[in-house]
Amino acid sequence: MRGVDWSNLPLDIVERIIGHLGSLDRINMKAVCKAWSVSTPHIPTIDNFPWALSGDRLIYPPLQKQFRGEEFQKIREARAHASSHGWVLYEVVEHEAPDFASFFLYSPFTSEVIKLPESNFMGDDVVATFSLDATSPKCVIFGLSGRIRRRNTRIYICSPGDNAWKTYEISIRKNVEHAAYAGDGVFYCVFSEGELGAFNLRLKEWSMLTSEELEDFNFRKAKLIASDGDLRLTNSQYQILKFDFSEKRWVEDLNLNNRVLFIGGTCFSCPAVGETSQLANHVFLCDWQRVRCYGTKYSDSLQYQNWLWTALRSWIWIEFPSGVIWRANDLMTAP
Repeated sequence: MRGVDWSNLPLDIVERIIGHLGSLDRINMKAVCKAWSVSTPHIPTIDNFPWALSGDRLIYPPLQKQFRGEEFQKIREARAHASSHGWVLYEVVEHEAPDFASFFLYSPFTSEVIKLPESNFMGDDVVATFSLDATSPKCVIFGLSGRIRRRNTRIYICSPGDNAWKTYEISIRKNVEHAAYAGDGVFYCVFSEGELGAFNLRLKEWSMLTSEELEDFNFRKAKLIASDGDLRLTNSQYQILKFDFSEKRWVEDLNLNNRVLFIGGTCFSCPAVGETSQLANHVFLCDWQRVRCYGTKYSDSLQYQNWLWTALRSWIWIEFPSGVIWRANDLMTAP
């Protein structure tokens, strides 16, 4: 009806309406107006498992959903570093200046792009990640040069809307392999021989949690996965380690505690409950043509086959924004 201000609908009605919609319909509805976008109605989430980006398709295996988008092809050559709340952090190395990289945040669910400040740090082998809490519009991007080119290594920090990156010098001469955000205001970095460092965002302090070197684990291209207070690490040989914070060392992880690991350009750890319980203790790896099982038998269920098919044809996992759908304007204008 014309002349009706839909943004003034009571939130309990909005909750009921959105609660009956599918995943992408929820996003479209919450994008009707800013009031619906930034509100936090108590709507049951569909699931906590990530989606996958494969070519020009955004895939959600449990529902056999596939959504095509021409813009997905445009970012295929960009490097995905991390995903959170529906956003993906991408890096593009300029062909005319290959020693430098530019970063941007992109949401395949809303087709929005947030450009980040031009960087003056080397683009080759940079590791990066970011924090984006659905209850707060303040996002922090963290970057670290992956290969040592100077006496001290620099950490780079910025937020959407910043004009430049802030830099912090740390005294370490190691090659860094991967970075992850733990959700507690701490960014973690794993180095080429298993050393683990942490940057406290609030205190702006860097510390080394362990300098222990492990000879029987290949840390080259290792991936960090942070979830629920745990920090795990895996490599292309399917070896999995878990960091023991009390002992300050890596230990072999032979039991994933009924979780599922999704490894690719971006990584996730999710609990396997309800309809997804048959995926417990499995590791799905994009492009590596294999799935590893810990402690349980392989499943012949249709859902398992859908996840396997998706993993073998995708290159990144994307966290679905099951809570608030933050749009670019909200991020840039929020206090």
